[in-house]
Amino acid sequence: MVRSQKWCSQDGLPVPLRIPSEVMNERGHEMIRKILVGTDTSASADLAVNTAADLARTNGAELTVLYVRPPEAAREVFDPKRSADPDAYLGKMVARFPDLRIRTRAEGGEPADRICAVAAEEGADVIVVGNRGIDGRRRGFLQSVPATVARHSPCSVLIVDTRVAH
Repeated sequence: MVRSQKWCSQDGLPVPLRIPSEVMNERGHEMIRKILVGTDTSASADLAVNTAADLARTNGAELTVLYVRPPEAAREVFDPKRSADPDAYLGKMVARFPDLRIRTRAEGGEPADRICAVAAEEGADVIVVGNRGIDGRRRGFLQSVPATVARHSPCSVLIVDTRVAH
């Protein structure tokens, strides 16, 4: 894992941010203790869930799987591989990843906004999202959920290449 230098501003000048030793591993890298993965239950988002589960397993981290029900009532794009019942999809997470500490949440609202808000509430160290969801063909990248999450996230963001699912 590559460690990026963290900075804060003091009187307009960059100053290295001191990270408490209790969140550092033996190699001096920040530990990942909480991971949040956003899903729309599509096949592409499921690749992000798998990646987040692998990351949680590798780091001994807790994984929270978040489904955000968008405000629009009808979806403009249909994904036949998408779970018809998001609650059932979330309900299978514990059985699917029995070796992980896993929690699920379902929220309503704008996906990028809710993902960032839940990450802040949960104290997530990393957010994992796919680069395309069910509306991946409708929006350009700059207006996409992953781009918005990356711009507004309270923590690091891992964007998973999910093109293989399309």
